[in-house]
Amino acid sequence: MNMTYVILALTASYALVVSLLAYLVLLTNIHIVMKVFATVATVATIPLTFWGVGELRGMPSDGELPLSFRILWAQMIEPNALQGEEGRVYVWLQALDTENFPVGPPRAYQLPYSDDLIIKVNDALGRISEGEEMQGTIDSDEVLPEATSEALAEAIDAEISETRPGGSSTAGQRISNFDPSMLSFDTEAAPITPSKPQ
Repeated sequence: MNMTYVILALTASYALVVSLLAYLVLLTNIHIVMKVFATVATVATIPLTFWGVGELRGMPSDGELPLSFRILWAQMIEPNALQGEEGRVYVWLQALDTENFPVGPPRAYQLPYSDDLIIKVNDALGRISEGEEMQGTIDSDEVLPEATSEALAEAIDAEISETRPGGSSTAGQRISNFDPSMLSFDTEAAPITPSKPQ
């Protein structure tokens, strides 16, 4: 299950617990000691939930890649048909602005496995190993249109109905419209600096 769905699940679960607590405290006639205990226990879960979500922040993003970025490194996970696991490509990158200056801290992303993507990423890693700084760009003209809500619902229903051989469901993974043909790598361009006044 990816980070987006885990965070949503944690939020929904906590909201349910708070709703049950409100019902317990306001609308039942149980002993005051039990009401106090339930309230204290619920409040105690606040730092635990905060800690749990904080741990998830280190997980790779399943969101869209920035249109321009410096690739720092990558790792490829091969598909495993026996265990019903899809392959993944994890890239660690830093977004670049329109003038090729780094924006924010580096971040990890996960992409669906494909032979075309593997070839491109391996070539970029080879050049990084030789000392080059590599820049990735997403061709906005090649970006696929956003899937309609009906298409997303159908895809999610299909995933929920399928179960992997090991018994773990494939549900909970974001539907990705990433296509490796959008992505290209080249030597990183120098930042554009303002011209000096004459």
